[in-house]
Amino acid sequence: MQQIYMGRQPIFDRNYQVTSYELLFRSAEGKVDAEGDYMTAKVLVAALMDIGLDRISGHKMVHINASKSFLESGVIEALPSGQVGIEILEDVPVTDHMIKICRELKEKGYHMMLDDVVYAPHLDPLLEIVDVVKVDVPYVKDLTAQVRALRQFKVKLLAEKIETYEDYERCKGLGFDYFQGYFFCKPEIVKGQTMPESKIAVLRALQKVMTATVVNDIQDVVKQDVSLSYRLLKYINSAAFGMRREIESIEQALVLLGLNNARRWLALLSLSALGDGKPLELMRTALYRGYLLESIAKHLKEDETGDDFLLGMFSVLDALLDQPMEKAIEGMALPHEVRKALLRDDASMSYKLKVLYALEHGEWDDVLALSTQYRALRVQDLMGFHTLAWAWADEQVAAIHGG
Repeated sequence: MQQIYMGRQPIFDRNYQVTSYELLFRSAEGKVDAEGDYMTAKVLVAALMDIGLDRISGHKMVHINASKSFLESGVIEALPSGQVGIEILEDVPVTDHMIKICRELKEKGYHMMLDDVVYAPHLDPLLEIVDVVKVDVPYVKDLTAQVRALRQFKVKLLAEKIETYEDYERCKGLGFDYFQGYFFCKPEIVKGQTMPESKIAVLRALQKVMTATVVNDIQDVVKQDVSLSYRLLKYINSAAFGMRREIESIEQALVLLGLNNARRWLALLSLSALGDGKPLELMRTALYRGYLLESIAKHLKEDETGDDFLLGMFSVLDALLDQPMEKAIEGMALPHEVRKALLRDDASMSYKLKVLYALEHGEWDDVLALSTQYRALRVQDLMGFHTLAWAWADEQVAAIHGG
């Protein structure tokens, strides 16, 4: 039985809301022949059904890349059309047979996308069928002309490989409907800007939380803020904890959480406040990274797993504050190794960030190379942590933000 490596990349609308995820997958064998592709399709479908689509997608639609042999296999029809979209790869031939397959899938309710489109008349039959067209922005010479040509059809336009806010604003101005890329994880740095006083206050509160040594230290911070008290009780009574009876006491809630979890919860709320005006996916990414790095640390039987959680969480701080990382963490009492890893590629914890980024971006060759270099990190273990981190981050976002 083949193994499947699976990642996900968010697709945003014009309001920074995630509408769906593209699944980035590859079989462990890396076969590209027709039979291997068919087997990969079968195993992918089995993996999705075994793991659970909701766990992978956080109850959002997922899109699966479909080659010629994948489309011809019919395996995709084992998955629910309401949850799974089909992304037709650019090298799929536009033949009568393939057009018939795509039309039948559309009629069965599957959401259809066409990948890496550079308009040409021979694509017209597929453009009449699909719902969304993806444009690989860095590789298109005249983006305005492409948009004009594609607007002849009743399709939504998705700008792919959007890496900066400038890219996003440009494509938004041209009328693109959806966006995909890592622009939400990059800071929008403006020279001479100062941090708002409200965010400075949040950072000061976070500083107190980070240096707390007993639950009572945190108890005072929570009790003095009605909003924090309300959100703590809502959080502890959410589905993420599955309490048998409702918890009504701040003291009891904090005791049940324990110092580390209470500190973590307050850090989450603080980062959430810092992220006002930012895509919620950035917060989800921070949670995913924290959980994943903590899972790796536990697997390696390391003592300071809390430091790994902080490293993952704070790896998005530059994007939250729109400042270079060095400036963003200035004056914060972070553990020494966490600070070094956030600022340098050669720190003792930096390799964990490299593993994280490779998993997050679906760079499977890098995942394999890093697991070979750090032999205690087996690929199958990493993929398990990776999937659990998705699910945990989705649950926490739902608990903190109410859905």
